[in-house]
Amino acid sequence: MRQISFFLVPIIAWAMTSCIKDEPLSREADIIEITVDNEAFIDRSIAENKTIKLLFSDKADLSKIAPIIAVTAGSTVEPASGDTVDFSYGKQVEYKVTSEDKKYTNTYIVSVGEVQMKYNFEDWTTAGTEQNPYPILSDQMWSNANSGVSLAILVGAINPDRYPTEKTEDSAFGKYAASLQTLKGGKVILWTYPIFAGNLFLGDFAANPSNALKSLKLGRNHPKEIGKPITFRGYYKYKPGPEFTGSKGEIINKVDSMSMYAALFKVTKGAVPDKEFLDGETILTSDRVIARAEWHHDSPNVTEKGGPNGFTEFVIPFKYTGVLDYEHYDYRITIVCSSSKDGNLYEGAVGSTLIVDELEIICDPIK
Repeated sequence: MRQISFFLVPIIAWAMTSCIKDEPLSREADIIEITVDNEAFIDRSIAENKTIKLLFSDKADLSKIAPIIAVTAGSTVEPASGDTVDFSYGKQVEYKVTSEDKKYTNTYIVSVGEVQMKYNFEDWTTAGTEQNPYPILSDQMWSNANSGVSLAILVGAINPDRYPTEKTEDSAFGKYAASLQTLKGGKVILWTYPIFAGNLFLGDFAANPSNALKSLKLGRNHPKEIGKPITFRGYYKYKPGPEFTGSKGEIINKVDSMSMYAALFKVTKGAVPDKEFLDGETILTSDRVIARAEWHHDSPNVTEKGGPNGFTEFVIPFKYTGVLDYEHYDYRITIVCSSSKDGNLYEGAVGSTLIVDELEIICDPIK
């Protein structure tokens, strides 16, 4: 199995960083982490458009939640970290972060929800700036690398008519599905990227200047109450692009292929959401992965049949290499999809398109 393609965000961000004059007081006003000291708390996500979702089991008293919030150095947040707030009946709470110099503020919208294991990709929004927005899923458990392409557009390296990951009305069910497409790349600052592959994954994205694959923080908490993952299923439609190119842009006599898999891995008992994740390299090699359900076009473990609107319905059993042990470990799960399997090598075919819909992980109860 090849590594997945999440490529240029950290490098571009690093290259675009310039020296600025030291300020006596910081202008930063951001929430950098949020958690809840409550046994019903499961996970959190911090989206690029400054929305935060806290996930709880059905045992939580949502009227009395006390988020513990870490902010950028010197800044303050209101309501304060540790204050008890009411999230019952779908209430959203605004958290206002003020910079150390008191001149800058950011407002975060925080809401709560329950863990879902079926994803229909119906609801989308945007992140980025007003001048350069890019699409993301409203379900903040999912991330993609559109922000990298946004930066490439900003510096004039490319001018595509779409982003690698966005919604499409070509769906198996409902109005929308997720469309991942490999785009033609270009020269960005000092680096040349022949392609930008579309991608989608359960986890977070944080730029790493030295290693793009380390930018991924894969996995969402998978509590015992949800059960043991047994099957990964859903619907997809795939069409490879007409011309496969290598890492230097040379034409190669090869047909592009998609990548799609789910993986379950263990972490230390009580590990906080932003610690002990797996990244784009370790998800493939770590012995912490105890179960995997991976799509291969010729695998006897993958069951497929025709679905609605030209989609293919797939069912993949999880293959376990370890035993679930919730007494000593917690567990996290991820789903990863890419329109070009070898995109991490900057190899693939421009135009390769993977559409996914109604992805689901079926679990059996754990007694």
